[in-house]
Amino acid sequence: MDGDIFHRFTGTSLGGIPMAQYWVELIAWEAILNDHPDLTGIVELGTWHGALSLYFDMQARARGWHFSTYDIIVPEREIPNFIRCDIYREADTLGELFGGYGPIALFCDGGNKPRELRTFPPFLSEGSIVAVHDWGTETMPKDVPDFLEPIHEGYIAGLGSVTRWFQMREGS
Repeated sequence: MDGDIFHRFTGTSLGGIPMAQYWVELIAWEAILNDHPDLTGIVELGTWHGALSLYFDMQARARGWHFSTYDIIVPEREIPNFIRCDIYREADTLGELFGGYGPIALFCDGGNKPRELRTFPPFLSEGSIVAVHDWGTETMPKDVPDFLEPIHEGYIAGLGSVTRWFQMREGS
Protein backbone atom coordinates (compact mmCIF):
# COMPACT_ATOMS: atom_id res chain seq x y z
CA MET A 1 0.00 0.00 0.00
CA ASP A 2 1.18 3.46 -0.77
CA GLY A 3 -0.06 7.00 -0.36
CA ASP A 4 -2.43 8.49 2.15
CA ILE A 5 -4.53 5.53 3.29
CA PHE A 6 -6.59 7.74 5.62
CA HIS A 7 -8.04 9.91 2.83
CA ARG A 8 -9.01 7.58 0.01
CA PHE A 9 -11.99 5.41 -0.83
CA THR A 10 -10.18 2.88 -3.03
CA GLY A 11 -9.59 -0.32 -1.13
CA THR A 12 -11.22 0.91 2.06
CA SER A 13 -13.13 -1.81 3.86
CA LEU A 14 -14.25 -2.91 7.29
CA GLY A 15 -14.01 -6.63 7.93
CA GLY A 16 -13.33 -7.06 4.21
CA ILE A 17 -16.65 -5.39 3.31
CA PRO A 18 -16.22 -2.42 0.92
CA MET A 19 -16.75 0.94 2.62
CA ALA A 20 -17.24 4.30 0.88
CA GLN A 21 -15.69 6.18 3.80
CA TYR A 22 -12.28 7.58 4.50
CA TRP A 23 -10.62 5.96 7.52
CA VAL A 24 -10.57 9.37 9.21
CA GLU A 25 -14.38 9.25 9.25
CA LEU A 26 -14.24 6.44 11.83
CA ILE A 27 -11.89 8.52 13.97
CA ALA A 28 -14.26 11.49 13.69
CA TRP A 29 -17.34 9.42 14.55
CA GLU A 30 -15.64 8.00 17.65
CA ALA A 31 -14.71 11.46 18.94
CA ILE A 32 -18.09 13.03 18.15
CA LEU A 33 -20.10 10.21 19.68
CA ASN A 34 -17.90 10.46 22.79
CA ASP A 35 -18.65 14.20 22.88
CA HIS A 36 -22.42 13.53 22.77
CA PRO A 37 -23.04 10.93 25.51
CA ASP A 38 -26.70 11.92 25.85
CA LEU A 39 -27.56 10.43 22.46
CA THR A 40 -29.75 7.33 22.49
CA GLY A 41 -29.07 5.94 19.03
CA ILE A 42 -27.68 6.14 15.52
CA VAL A 43 -29.86 6.11 12.40
CA GLU A 44 -28.21 5.68 9.01
CA LEU A 45 -29.87 6.60 5.72
CA GLY A 46 -28.10 4.68 2.95
CA THR A 47 -26.60 1.29 3.77
CA TRP A 48 -24.72 0.29 0.57
CA HIS A 49 -22.69 -2.85 1.41
CA GLY A 50 -23.17 -2.31 5.13
CA ALA A 51 -19.59 -1.92 6.37
CA LEU A 52 -20.26 1.41 8.07
CA SER A 53 -23.54 -0.02 9.33
CA LEU A 54 -21.56 -2.71 11.16
CA TYR A 55 -19.36 0.00 12.67
CA PHE A 56 -22.44 1.96 13.79
CA ASP A 57 -24.04 -1.19 15.20
CA MET A 58 -20.88 -1.88 17.21
CA GLN A 59 -20.83 1.71 18.49
CA ALA A 60 -24.50 1.53 19.47
CA ARG A 61 -24.15 -1.84 21.23
CA ALA A 62 -21.09 -0.67 23.17
CA ARG A 63 -22.96 2.44 24.33
CA GLY A 64 -26.35 0.78 24.99
CA TRP A 65 -28.00 2.73 22.15
CA HIS A 66 -30.43 1.93 19.34
CA PHE A 67 -29.16 1.50 15.76
CA SER A 68 -31.02 1.16 12.48
CA THR A 69 -30.11 1.59 8.83
CA TYR A 70 -32.44 2.22 5.88
CA ASP A 71 -32.04 1.71 2.15
CA ILE A 72 -34.17 0.69 -0.78
CA ILE A 73 -31.47 -1.73 -1.98
CA VAL A 74 -30.87 -4.83 0.15
CA PRO A 75 -27.17 -5.47 0.92
CA GLU A 76 -25.64 -8.79 -0.14
CA ARG A 77 -25.06 -9.80 3.48
CA GLU A 78 -27.18 -9.64 6.59
CA ILE A 79 -26.81 -6.27 8.31
CA PRO A 80 -28.16 -5.80 11.85
CA ASN A 81 -31.29 -3.65 12.01
CA PHE A 82 -31.44 -3.13 8.24
CA ILE A 83 -34.84 -1.94 7.03
CA ARG A 84 -35.64 -1.95 3.35
CA CYS A 85 -37.85 0.98 2.41
CA ASP A 86 -38.24 4.08 0.28
CA ILE A 87 -37.41 6.68 2.92
CA TYR A 88 -39.23 9.46 1.06
CA ARG A 89 -42.41 7.46 0.60
CA GLU A 90 -42.32 6.69 4.33
CA ALA A 91 -40.91 10.07 5.44
CA ASP A 92 -43.66 11.02 7.90
CA THR A 93 -43.75 7.57 9.51
CA LEU A 94 -39.95 7.38 9.73
CA GLY A 95 -39.70 10.94 10.99
CA GLU A 96 -42.09 10.20 13.85
CA LEU A 97 -40.15 7.03 14.62
CA PHE A 98 -36.80 8.85 14.63
CA GLY A 99 -38.19 11.63 16.83
CA GLY A 100 -39.49 9.04 19.28
CA TYR A 101 -36.03 7.64 19.92
CA GLY A 102 -34.93 10.74 21.84
CA PRO A 103 -31.70 12.47 20.81
CA ILE A 104 -29.94 10.52 18.05
CA ALA A 105 -27.16 10.85 15.51
CA LEU A 106 -28.76 10.85 12.05
CA PHE A 107 -26.36 10.05 9.21
CA CYS A 108 -27.49 11.23 5.76
CA ASP A 109 -25.67 9.08 3.22
CA GLY A 110 -28.35 7.87 0.83
CA GLY A 111 -28.98 8.76 -2.78
CA ASN A 112 -30.06 12.38 -2.22
CA LYS A 113 -28.28 13.85 0.77
CA PRO A 114 -29.60 17.44 0.33
CA ARG A 115 -33.16 16.10 0.35
CA GLU A 116 -32.41 13.96 3.40
CA LEU A 117 -31.10 17.09 5.19
CA ARG A 118 -34.34 18.94 4.44
CA THR A 119 -36.71 16.06 5.19
CA PHE A 120 -35.67 14.30 8.40
CA PRO A 121 -33.94 16.67 10.88
CA PRO A 122 -37.15 18.63 11.67
CA PHE A 123 -38.58 15.43 13.20
CA LEU A 124 -35.62 14.84 15.55
CA SER A 125 -35.65 15.32 19.31
CA GLU A 126 -33.77 18.14 20.97
CA GLY A 127 -30.10 17.28 21.40
CA SER A 128 -29.91 15.23 18.19
CA ILE A 129 -27.04 15.70 15.77
CA VAL A 130 -27.08 15.29 11.99
CA ALA A 131 -24.16 14.20 9.82
CA VAL A 132 -23.95 14.31 6.04
CA HIS A 133 -21.41 12.51 3.88
CA ASP A 134 -19.70 13.51 0.63
CA TRP A 135 -19.22 17.10 1.72
CA GLY A 136 -17.93 19.28 -1.10
CA THR A 137 -19.02 16.86 -3.85
CA GLU A 138 -22.58 15.57 -3.42
CA THR A 139 -23.42 17.94 -0.56
CA MET A 140 -22.55 21.64 -0.50
CA PRO A 141 -23.01 24.43 2.06
CA LYS A 142 -25.99 25.72 0.04
CA ASP A 143 -27.73 22.37 0.65
CA VAL A 144 -27.79 22.81 4.44
CA PRO A 145 -31.14 24.16 5.65
CA ASP A 146 -31.10 27.34 7.74
CA PHE A 147 -32.33 25.43 10.80
CA LEU A 148 -29.05 23.46 11.03
CA GLU A 149 -25.76 24.88 12.30
CA PRO A 150 -22.33 23.29 11.98
CA ILE A 151 -20.65 21.70 14.99
CA HIS A 152 -17.10 20.38 15.48
CA GLU A 153 -16.07 22.21 12.29
CA GLY A 154 -12.42 22.86 13.20
CA TYR A 155 -11.81 19.32 14.35
CA ILE A 156 -13.48 17.80 11.29
CA ALA A 157 -11.72 20.06 8.80
CA GLY A 158 -8.42 19.32 10.52
CA LEU A 159 -8.92 15.60 10.01
CA GLY A 160 -9.70 16.10 6.33
CA SER A 161 -13.11 14.49 6.73
CA VAL A 162 -15.70 14.49 3.94
CA THR A 163 -18.51 14.33 6.50
CA ARG A 164 -19.97 17.35 8.28
CA TRP A 165 -21.98 17.42 11.51
CA PHE A 166 -24.83 19.77 12.49
CA GLN A 167 -27.33 20.45 15.23
CA MET A 168 -30.62 22.31 15.29
CA ARG A 169 -30.28 26.08 15.72
CA GLU A 170 -31.59 27.51 18.96
CA GLY A 171 -35.26 28.38 18.57
CA SER A 172 -35.81 26.07 15.56
